[in-house]
Amino acid sequence: MSPPLCPLLLLAVGLRLAGTLNPSDPNTCSFWESFTTTTKESHSRPFSLLPSEPCERPWEGPHTCPQPTVVYRTVYRQVVKTDHRQRLQCCHGFYESRGFCVPLCAQECVHGRCVAPNQCQCVPGWRGDDCSSECAPGMWGPQCDKPCSCGNNSSCDPKSGVCSCPSGLQPPN
Repeated sequence: MSPPLCPLLLLAVGLRLAGTLNPSDPNTCSFWESFTTTTKESHSRPFSLLPSEPCERPWEGPHTCPQPTVVYRTVYRQVVKTDHRQRLQCCHGFYESRGFCVPLCAQECVHGRCVAPNQCQCVPGWRGDDCSSECAPGMWGPQCDKPCSCGNNSSCDPKSGVCSCPSGLQPPN
């Protein structure tokens, strides 16, 4: 291999551009694919070689005339063969990205990430199928499922749950 190609090949392998899907990935499915190949195949074929001398006295019997001889010659033919191989692809609901099968969400996860097919995981403070709705007042957390425990009509941060006091009040020490 020429020296300039070595760094490019190493880069491609490092980025998993030259690789294939990992068969142990739980989101990778396999299927059987048929394919054809055309090859040149050799075989021996018999040919009858006629004698060069004519039979001058055929009435004396068949053994007095020169007999044809059989010779074998190598001949070639093209053969089309069908074979099968196991291939890998991402399972339904996943797509390939740099050699990995990652989940596919039909809607963009606005404030979160896609963790399973059509399932977003929202960052704290957001909720909904696509993580586009803020937590309802008085709720906080990753799924906005934790109630705020603030008194005196105080609100809490939808991400951390930290209480914020209305103007004129101070948090307890």
